[in-house]
Amino acid sequence: MSENRAGELLGQLLKRYKLEAGLRRGRVLALWPEIAGEMLARLTEPLKLERSELLVLVENAALAHQLTYQREEFVRRYASRLGEGVVTNVRFVTGRPREDAPGRQDPPSRPEPVALPLELARKLERWKQAVPEELRAAVERAGRAVLTAQASAEGKACPICSRVGDGAPCRFCKPLLEDPLVERAARRLEREPEAEPLEGDLLAAARWLAAERLRTKIEDLAPRAIEEPGLQPLLADLAARFARLPVAGETPEARLERLSPAARSLAARR
Repeated sequence: MSENRAGELLGQLLKRYKLEAGLRRGRVLALWPEIAGEMLARLTEPLKLERSELLVLVENAALAHQLTYQREEFVRRYASRLGEGVVTNVRFVTGRPREDAPGRQDPPSRPEPVALPLELARKLERWKQAVPEELRAAVERAGRAVLTAQASAEGKACPICSRVGDGAPCRFCKPLLEDPLVERAARRLEREPEAEPLEGDLLAAARWLAAERLRTKIEDLAPRAIEEPGLQPLLADLAARFARLPVAGETPEARLERLSPAARSLAARR
């Protein structure tokens, strides 16, 4: 089979099963060492491309904060290589990049891919069998990315970075909660929910931490407020601040629903 014919078949398959996005994501991730440069590539790891936003893992919060100011330059570099609109934003989260991340030296062999549910594994195999053998590796990578996302679509999204399937908060965002900058910002947000003392994932982490602390205070105060009605105005004030915190993925009403029925009832009294 000619190379042109093989390319046509792959293009048809990608359109039929909507795998073009998977290959596009692969190109964006593979180009990151070139876009970021050798030094930054060793300290970072591109994680995923979602709705034209590239999520990048960074070793520490200070570096992540500095890199936010270079986002536009990274976007311009991607545009020069892949065209406008493929990457429109780069967002940085804190964690430790894998030793086998692109751009790092002496990478060990990659771990086995996460197993797909049987039904999706069979679907992936059908996709591979529908193309010539020389194209199956590309379809395997693209199809697995799409189906893995589909398999985790019902998982719980991280309230900080919105990553699906890793719990709440995810393993990449948990280190942020120990950052002194986040700690100080969370204390301020407990008092001033609308404040923006940080930006990006640092701000999202501080908001989540402040919300969890307010929730704990409310639950601890509720039993006492039943016996001491004079504490109810304080409880209502804590609940109002808790509701006003703009935590990603939650409305104020949904956030209050996370309180115990007793705490909600008392907090509603003025």
